[in-house]
Amino acid sequence: MWRVLLALIAIMTWGGAHAADLLDPPAFTAVVAREISTALPSAKVTVIGSLQLETQIPGGETISNDLRNAYRRYVRDPEHLDEIIRQRVAGLVESVRDAQVKPPLDRARIVPVLKTNAWVEAIRQQRQAKPDLQPLTEPFNSELTIVYAEDRSASMRFLMMNDDVGDRSKIRELAVANLHRLLSKIEMREAVSGILLISAGGDYEASLLLADSIWSSGQIKVDGDIVVAVPAKDALLVTGSHNPAGIARLRALAIDIAAGAYGLTSALFVYRGGKFVKFEE
Repeated sequence: MWRVLLALIAIMTWGGAHAADLLDPPAFTAVVAREISTALPSAKVTVIGSLQLETQIPGGETISNDLRNAYRRYVRDPEHLDEIIRQRVAGLVESVRDAQVKPPLDRARIVPVLKTNAWVEAIRQQRQAKPDLQPLTEPFNSELTIVYAEDRSASMRFLMMNDDVGDRSKIRELAVANLHRLLSKIEMREAVSGILLISAGGDYEASLLLADSIWSSGQIKVDGDIVVAVPAKDALLVTGSHNPAGIARLRALAIDIAAGAYGLTSALFVYRGGKFVKFEE
């Protein structure tokens, strides 16, 4: 959630470190490749492009590594380079371990993740010849789709159509219940005049759009209908539909944050009739 606070303090005026002080994408890719090779000495790590790696593990399976989000995080917070790389490598190590061991799905850790419809369609096109490996999804609104995932200790595994999740008609109910249980604390505070910031640990703020009890209980007090922005997975901002200044600030923040690491969408959504639909002024 620190990225949101940073944007609130200096909206679209903070440029991060000077470009001359940063690793460029090829150099960043090389550093990550070296760390993966150290952590997985039996694997073959290949640089296939800027911010793109492939890790071939014993047995022949190859895992693709897209480093774009990690690099965006680094550009915004270069002092935490070691931590960013450590987290990325830890997630890959867990993925490699699971690919080798193939542990059973833990239904208690199935969670809902919001992705853009374009993201889902791109994955479907990539896997059109492999129907069992299509992502397990459910429509949400005109801009977003619910993608189901298993929350793991160091990574997240998106579920596929061939995963045994039990009764699929009840998966949304299960995933939202898991989300409430896994999120130990949900906090809400006024960030700037007319805008509320909701935080829940930094991983599933956007997923809280599925927690209807938050939006229907009356606990969120705004001028007009509830309008939200979910420009990244860890960003959830709220204002009211009758607050023009708040709407303007929300739009500016959404555009800025959606362009960063883990960016989701710059669209705004309004809560009406028990659903979030795209907000049109």
